[in-house]
Amino acid sequence: MRHVLSIPILTLVAAVSLSSCVDQKSAENSGGNSGDAHMAQLTIPSGTSLEVMINTTLSSEQASVGDAWSGSVITGRDGIPAGTVVNGTVTGVKPAQKGDRAMLDLGLTSINVGGQSTPAHGTTESIIAGSTRARNLGAIAGSAAAGALIGKAVTGTGKGAVVGAVVGAGAATGVVAASDGYQVVLKSGTPLTFTTTEAMAVRQ
Repeated sequence: MRHVLSIPILTLVAAVSLSSCVDQKSAENSGGNSGDAHMAQLTIPSGTSLEVMINTTLSSEQASVGDAWSGSVITGRDGIPAGTVVNGTVTGVKPAQKGDRAMLDLGLTSINVGGQSTPAHGTTESIIAGSTRARNLGAIAGSAAAGALIGKAVTGTGKGAVVGAVVGAGAATGVVAASDGYQVVLKSGTPLTFTTTEAMAVRQ
């Protein structure tokens, strides 16, 4: 009789142990999935400032709306480490004309975090030739050396550097003198601050 009763008891113990293991495994899986979801849904809110170094030379004389540019994040922040690659386009451009000043507008289109490209939307203040902001973008104000840098950036030749040195006295790195006004020239390495206009989710 004792043997007959022992079989159901052993069966019950085994069932309880199995159920406990299943519950523990489910809890572990649930915890892991929760962590993965948290990482995947790290949100960068709208209105976030990103300091970006432009890696593409752009000129209001030659650029067109839609032209692509690339850059990298200078100062890291939660979810976006320093050095993160960003991409964007020229969103507005106006070449210099007599009686009017040149202008460049840039916008963000994507940001590459953790090997994944995430759509991004952001803007920066318009860069207007002759403005204080344009003069201060990496400017060496009042220096013929600054003019030489401008000439080289525009033409890519030594001759351009000579021309830049002649016309560039009192000019800034971000602006170059032209016969019909001042063109906006952003050299590779120019720092700009962009502000996101939409929230975006990034994966760390």
